[in-house]
Amino acid sequence: MNHVQRAVGRQSMLIAGIHACSCIACDRYVIQWVGSCWRRNPILGTEGVSIRKVQCEIFGMKLQKALLLFVAVAPAMAQPVTLPARAVSYRPETHAWAQVESIAPLVLRSTVPARVSSVHVTPGQVVAAGEPLVSFGGPQLDGELAAARARLRAAQGELTAARNTAGSAARTYPLVTNRQALGSAQSALAAAQSRLVAAQAALATLRAQKTVSSPLAAVVSEVSVAPGADLSAGAPVVTLLPRGQLWLRAEYFDAAPIPSTITAHFTATSGAATQTVHLVAELPARAADGARILDFATISPAAWQAGDTGDLVMSGPPRAAVAVPASALILDAGKWYVLTDTSGKLARQPVVPGPAQGTDVVITTGLRPGVPVVVREAYLLYHRNFAAQYTPPD
Repeated sequence: MNHVQRAVGRQSMLIAGIHACSCIACDRYVIQWVGSCWRRNPILGTEGVSIRKVQCEIFGMKLQKALLLFVAVAPAMAQPVTLPARAVSYRPETHAWAQVESIAPLVLRSTVPARVSSVHVTPGQVVAAGEPLVSFGGPQLDGELAAARARLRAAQGELTAARNTAGSAARTYPLVTNRQALGSAQSALAAAQSRLVAAQAALATLRAQKTVSSPLAAVVSEVSVAPGADLSAGAPVVTLLPRGQLWLRAEYFDAAPIPSTITAHFTATSGAATQTVHLVAELPARAADGARILDFATISPAAWQAGDTGDLVMSGPPRAAVAVPASALILDAGKWYVLTDTSGKLARQPVVPGPAQGTDVVITTGLRPGVPVVVREAYLLYHRNFAAQYTPPD
């Protein structure tokens, strides 16, 4: 009779008493009993053991299956597989929220008192240079236009009369018209021409004031008027964000100093290609939430639009660290550990994991290069005395 059979024999009466039970206490006892068998009989970890005809069922699972599972796991736990921590170099990355903003918004205003007749754009719309934005009308502006047209017609009549007078004086000079009369006719013609040019310019100005157009390529940021609104001269109408005159505003909460030579990459949520940016300055004022405000600019032209938001990734200088396979990491009570193997003794080692490098994870602090760490079944070995935490109830 081998040691497993003897152990089963000693526990047979107790197991027979709880074989129909499905309570947690009995399940805990079986776990404790299996663990105690392994601790008292370490040969289980090195020799294959066949356990048969144990038919007690606990939680709908035969004890035979539980013991066979224990025997199958024990060999893997008895001989831990280790690999040395590998020395690597990595660049720490810091993420920050960022938004594309215009360097200076352009506010277009009405130049004359008028009534808004129509609005041709909406906020967020991209407009080209010369594209109409808002049209004006109303009794006052229409009256000024009518008066300007009348002045133009009068100036045209005066010019026609002055041309006729000057032509007649030139034909009759010097027989009928003297030099003084000829000079007066020519002066009147020049004055009529000047009044015509002024009337034409006044009418063109009023016509231009009927429509507010974009002076350059831009994005509409705000529309301040609605059709039917009466405006005074100088009232804001539309706010534009000129394209190409943009900067990247990042909010950063870390108090650590940022090198002026740091490079970063910005990826907009709009789907625009990732752009490399450089730090221009840190603004002296802080954001409303207490964040530091960093000013970045593009190194090459970017297809950004004002208002775009996204993720800014700042890469720091290279640092030395170690890397271990991801299977070596163990999370316990919110902290990360690895199992080190020193002269055959396993020890828990707290670590701080960093970014992933393929299937490995960079360890920033807590581990030296070359230290052997368990890379297979590390979690089971870490919790190998887990059953000892449970005490059977009285």
